[in-house]
Amino acid sequence: MDFPQIRLNTQQAKTGLNIQNAKLTMNQQKADVRIEQPQADVSIKQHSPKLTIDQSNAWSNLGLKNVFERTRDTAQHANQKFLENLAKMSQEGDELMRIENGGNPIASQAKRNAGWDFTYKPGGMPVYDLVSLSYEPGRADINVKQNDPIIQTTPRKPQFQYQRGDVSTQVKQYSNVDVDFVGLKYVGTQGFEISI
Repeated sequence: MDFPQIRLNTQQAKTGLNIQNAKLTMNQQKADVRIEQPQADVSIKQHSPKLTIDQSNAWSNLGLKNVFERTRDTAQHANQKFLENLAKMSQEGDELMRIENGGNPIASQAKRNAGWDFTYKPGGMPVYDLVSLSYEPGRADINVKQNDPIIQTTPRKPQFQYQRGDVSTQVKQYSNVDVDFVGLKYVGTQGFEISI
């Protein structure tokens, strides 16, 4: 036996969303930096070394004395000879004063004074040992004055760009209800019958 059926077919509504995201753009420029480094102030004062070579003793050893040493030695020698001759004359005067004691003092004095004796003494040391050297090393006075760097900075503010987002809605599908009848008959008067 067929029972009448009612069939319902529904369709849900569908909503569509168009979303446009917001956009944020940030631009940060580098700061302007200017750095200047002045050179350090450097002053250098150089004191030259000093080398002294004294050869006077070497030349004196060879008999080649300078005029000052020669004058000094001559004066010293003359003074010594003066004192020696003074003593000699005094001694000879004493001899002549005692002539009555015998002997021949005049002849003996003449014999003694007739000759001239001298001795030559060459230098006994090597010449290079008589050269005196003195050395005073030089030095350098260095003064350094440090100069600080000069820094100039210009900051840059960040730049922002903002674009608002948007949301739009639309109906993609409307709702719907379909009603269908299966096996349903209408029976009327006088045997009238119709399938719905």
